[in-house]
Amino acid sequence: MFRVHPRTLLKAALLPAALLMAAGGAQAASASPASASPASASPAAATANVTSGVHSAPSPDSYYTLRLSPASVTVRAGYRTRIAVSFQATADLRGTAVALSVSGLPSGVTASFSPSTAIIGGRSVLTLTAASSSAPGAFAVTVTAITLSSDPIGTSTPLGLTVSAP
Repeated sequence: MFRVHPRTLLKAALLPAALLMAAGGAQAASASPASASPASASPAAATANVTSGVHSAPSPDSYYTLRLSPASVTVRAGYRTRIAVSFQATADLRGTAVALSVSGLPSGVTASFSPSTAIIGGRSVLTLTAASSSAPGAFAVTVTAITLSSDPIGTSTPLGLTVSAP
C-alpha cells in the first residue's frame, strides 16, 4: 500500500510557495498538515491546508483612503474642535498600523490624534486646539497617513480650517 508521510507532503506544498517568493511573488504561503497523527496516515488524512500569509506584501492595486468627518471646521481662538478620522481599504490592508500627521497648521494651532497610531479599518480622533493668540483666517491643512510597514503606503486628504476671533 502507498503511504505519504505528512512531512513529505508539507515539503511538497512549501516548495512552490518558496519558488513563487523567490520569483518575486507578492503572497507568502505556509502549509500545515490537516492530520499529523501517524495512525491516521491515509491519503485522505494526509492533506494540507495552504493559506496566504497575514499582512504579506500588498498587491499593486492595494490602496486605502483617509476620511475626515467633518471635512471642514471652524475653531475659535482659545478653543478646540474634534474631527473623526476613518479609513476605507482593500482587505489585505485592514489591520495595518498607520502613522498620522497634519501639515499646514497656522501659528498657534496644534494637532493631536487619539490613538496616536491608528489601524486601517479603525478610527482615530484628531483634536485641533487654537491658542487665544491664534490669528483668524482660512487655512489649507492636509491630514496624512502612512502605513508602518516595510513597504509604506501613504494617503492624504485636505481639511478646511477656519480660525475665528475669540
